[in-house]
Amino acid sequence: MKDFLLRLFLFIMIPTVIMSVVLIIVPATPRSSSSLLFSKLDKDYLLENTPSPRLILIGGSNLSFGIDSNMLKEELGYSPVNTAIHASIGLDFMTDSVIGYVRPGDILIISPEYSQFYGRYTYGGEELLRTVMDVDRNAIKILNLNQWLNILEFLPKYSFSKIKPSEYFFQRTEKIGIYQRRSFNQYGDVYIHWTLRNEKFEPYPRIEGKFNSRTIEMLLEFEKKIDEKGAVLYLTYPGIQDKTYWILEDQIKLVEEELILAGLNILGTPVRYKMPEVLMYNTPYHLNREGIEYRTSLLIEDLRLIDFSLNE
Repeated sequence: MKDFLLRLFLFIMIPTVIMSVVLIIVPATPRSSSSLLFSKLDKDYLLENTPSPRLILIGGSNLSFGIDSNMLKEELGYSPVNTAIHASIGLDFMTDSVIGYVRPGDILIISPEYSQFYGRYTYGGEELLRTVMDVDRNAIKILNLNQWLNILEFLPKYSFSKIKPSEYFFQRTEKIGIYQRRSFNQYGDVYIHWTLRNEKFEPYPRIEGKFNSRTIEMLLEFEKKIDEKGAVLYLTYPGIQDKTYWILEDQIKLVEEELILAGLNILGTPVRYKMPEVLMYNTPYHLNREGIEYRTSLLIEDLRLIDFSLNE
């Protein structure tokens, strides 16, 4: 029996040790290094070097595929930094990774996807694991227990991706894909799809999991830190396909009610940012060029309504 248990232990531990070595030693693969996740390095540079006064945008791809920062700059006179990359990085990490760059006078705008308020989505997924292991290992130190619990299941898949030939031998092209590091412009907006045709896609189904009140608590804690730095925080709602909106209507309304109850500064309403099909690009959160201009104009109007300094 002891021999069997010893063999079982070795059977489990040897692959685990090998996996750990791969995680620590092997750098990001060439294919991975070109992905949109590596835009975090460019966005951190913008956070460090963009002059004040600044608008810092935080969220998932509803922002990276949904805002024209140049419009914000021209209309409001603030220098925008769009930090948005991917929703599955998780709202917890998005806020924690920005806080160190905040200066007095900054205006921060969070536009979270509705899934961030349900289940454990706010703690991140595979994209968070790849961000802290491939892109910025210094960010490991800001992960909390819930984030680690969320990303552990992706460790085997991530480790074995380091030894896949397709990660090293693939056809390189000068054409920029919409999900690459090079797809972002000087403000952090994805712009490659602005001249492309709309793609067919299905509406999102219902969001899984119960409402997670921890997301609200985290936003309140973040707001307090922002206030202490002499900056101000606002929340806005994502531009979302109308078909998906109606599927999620009660879940979206619950998010709205909880945000209002928490007393957070809110720009607009969910229904205001409900987008017709003609304005969508390739997912229920990704807008085409016309949709981006429309959504950005709504945000500008909402900012002017509540911050009178922006009207000057």
